[in-house]
Formats: sequence, structure tokens, C-alpha cells
Amino acid sequence: MELSQRLEQILGDFRPVFSREAPFRWFVLLVWGILLNSQPAAVTSYVNALGLGEAVYQQALHWFESSAFSVKGLCQHWGQWLSQHDCVYRIKGKRVYVGDGIKVAKEGRKMPGVKRLHQESEDVSKPEWIRGHYFNALSLLLSAGQACFAVPLMLQLQDGLTAQSSPEQPKPKGKKTTLVTKMADLCTTYAQTGSYVVMDAYFACAPVLSRFRRHSLQLISRVRCSTVAHAPFSAVPTIKGRGRPRQWGSPVKLQTLFAPFEQCQQAQVWLYGQLTTVYYQCFEFYWDSPKTPVLFVLTQLPNGKHLILLSSDLTLSGPEVIAAYGLRFKIEVTFRTLVHLLGGFAYRFWLKAMPSAPTWPTNLILADYPESVQTQIWAKVEAFERFVNLNVIALGLLQVLALELPQPIWTHFPRWFRTLPHHGYPSERIAQLSLQHQAEKIFPKSPPTLLLPKFLTAKLDPLQPPDTPSLAA
Repeated sequence: MELSQRLEQILGDFRPVFSREAPFRWFVLLVWGILLNSQPAAVTSYVNALGLGEAVYQQALHWFESSAFSVKGLCQHWGQWLSQHDCVYRIKGKRVYVGDGIKVAKEGRKMPGVKRLHQESEDVSKPEWIRGHYFNALSLLLSAGQACFAVPLMLQLQDGLTAQSSPEQPKPKGKKTTLVTKMADLCTTYAQTGSYVVMDAYFACAPVLSRFRRHSLQLISRVRCSTVAHAPFSAVPTIKGRGRPRQWGSPVKLQTLFAPFEQCQQAQVWLYGQLTTVYYQCFEFYWDSPKTPVLFVLTQLPNGKHLILLSSDLTLSGPEVIAAYGLRFKIEVTFRTLVHLLGGFAYRFWLKAMPSAPTWPTNLILADYPESVQTQIWAKVEAFERFVNLNVIALGLLQVLALELPQPIWTHFPRWFRTLPHHGYPSERIAQLSLQHQAEKIFPKSPPTLLLPKFLTAKLDPLQPPDTPSLAA
């Protein structure tokens, strides 16, 4: 099957997401515009990549504010389609998701949600403080052979906006909302029940575990070396003291349990594309709840580095937990590709009704604005997320094509790279170049089975028949 045919076969499955035909057509055109674009990322560039002109630019721009669909419904459909794919990476028959956050620099003074953000990075080229947006992201692991991609499902803007305006409007007790709890809610909304979710130590906490247990999700994460767990508590019926009955056992500093290499179990695990010898110890302790134990895997790498991994699934073995956490870095690769290959965060949407933010803004307090302005703010945030997730879907399509059709991609690959993937499967960049090279030969022929030539013909033909649906979103 040709690359363009498979691509549009997948895009055609998105038709039920849109209540009208016109927004669906623009969705197909914009995805193709992203994939065929060779200019800096922008809506103008997507229109130019399709050979369209200024006359349709406002229609393309209106897609990001159309009422015919929601970004949540679009991403839920994308996630459901991916979860049924044959290449889904599984542990004990269960899907594996990866979650993380990303900070995007934005200098806009009239962009809702822009705030002062701290960057915790060892890269000296990154400033410690930036102004920008914070997105939480969830991806699904797809693999074939030794190739593995963290295919993004949803990126959601989850910081910079608050409904509270003063201490006189306190939040209800027991309902504290943080970036961690928002990430947990994102996972419970888009991840399939019974799956594993791999996240970094920032998200390893009691609120996440409690939400995951309620939705039958399993957490695999890393905890800090200073973590203190608790041994099982055995009550003595004959001893009763004053106060509330004790629930927790004796505290255990996990860092003190690391043993020498010769006293640990040993296994060969694929880590970061290499077969690595690891030494590990497994313990079951109580950490977030006195009633439910969790599995701790004390891991030692050959270079002497110590890691303490956590799994809420007690049936996993140590090597399975280590290998699963080793795949967490795949979402970092996805972030890098989304930024540098597609320019997925290059949105430039402003809100004139919003006053200019200060140099180092904090959370935007919605209650300080009239309801009409609040509605515009949420619409603008939705436009941000639509732009980002449109690029997310385009990137995911490149990854799916790379796993499904590696041979056609290599056949149409028009260039020479000094370094190619060692596992034999093309990267997203190679898939995009092959698709662009193939499009130059196929689309001039206008095959009747392709959506793009048909939609472009309707756009370019000023004498469109009256019975043909309009493309205005």
C-alpha cells in the first residue's frame, strides 16, 4: 500500500469526530500541510505547502476556533484508534503509556496561560527561568522489532490559569488541584483501563496512586533515594494504648537496603537501546497507604548509579520494572521531534481583550475578568491545544507509517544520511521526506481514491457546484 493511501485511510476514520463536513476537510488539509511543509511552522506555511493562497487563509485559521468539534473528542478518538493497533507495546498483555510534562517558551504578553516557569536542567544553554506555557503529555508505546516510539496521544495546557481571585474564595477541602493531580486525571481520562503508566519521580506520590487505583491503572515510576517506606504492621491484641490505633509499621530508609553487587540478583535488560547488565533487589513495603503495598526495585547499574523504582503491580519482576522504566525516555525523544521537526509549539494566537501581562507573570486569575472575556480566554486556550495536538497527530501518523510500511518508506527515501537507525526502521524525519517525495509524483495524477486532491480541487475551483459542501469551517 502506498504511503499516501495508508495515511488518508487513517485520516478518514476521524470523520465521526466532526459534526460538519467542512471542519473535517480542513483537518485533512492541515495535517497534509504539516507533513508537506518545509517552511517555519505556521498556519500560513501549511496553506502555502498545499499550494493554496491568501483567499482561504481565514478559513484555515477559523478551524482552530470552530464549534464543530472539541480537542478532547479529537484526542480521545486518536487514542482509541492507537490502542487497537497491532504494534502496541505490551507488558503481560497490557498496554504501556508514558506521561511527562514539557515547558514551552512563549514571549506573548497577551497570551493566556503564559507565566514564569523554572527549568530544572543540567544543560547550561537553558536559562533557569523562562516565560511560557506548561503542557502535560501522555503517549502510548508502539514497537516493531527493536524500534519503539512513544506516540503522543494528548498534550494539555495545565498551568497558568486559576479560577480563584482572593482568599475569600477558598477551594473546597480535600480537592486541592496541582500539576501532579492534573497529570493523573489526564492519564485516567485517556489511558485504557488496566494499562501501565510510566512516569518520572515528580509524579510518584500518593494522589497519583490513589487515582490510578480507582481507575485500575498501574504506575511504574522512580522515587528519590531519600524515600522512606514502612514495613507491615502487626497489631498485638493484648496491647492497647491511648489515642488512634496505629496503622503504619516501622519506617525503612530504602537507601540503606542497597547490597553489594555479589549479593544482588543479576539480569540482562535492554536500556536505552543497549543490552545492559543490572543488579537489583525487590522489596514490598507500604508507602502511600497503610493498606496497599507497593513493589520497590532497588537497581544498581554497572557504572555504580543507584535507582529506586516503584511499581504498583506486585506481580511484575525486577527486570520487567527496570525495562519498562527505561522506556520512559522515549517521550523525551518525542518532545524533541515535535519541537524541531514539526515545530509543534509554534502557535501565535493572541487575545486583544486581555491586558498585557507583566514581565514575569504569575497565574492568570479568571475571576478578575468579565464572563465574556473568560469565554474568549478558554477559546484561545482551546486554540493553543488544537494547534499542538494537530501536530501531535501528524507526528503520530509518521511514527505509525514508519512501523507499518518501512520498505515503501526506504524505497521513496530521496536522500542520503550518514547515520541511519540501526534497527532498520525509519525515523519520523525519513518518513516525512519519503512522503513528500512520493507526493510530488502522485498528487499531480489526482487519483480518485485520495482525499487531498479532491479537497484541493474544491478549494482551487471558483466554479464549485452548489451541491458540493462548502469548506468554510
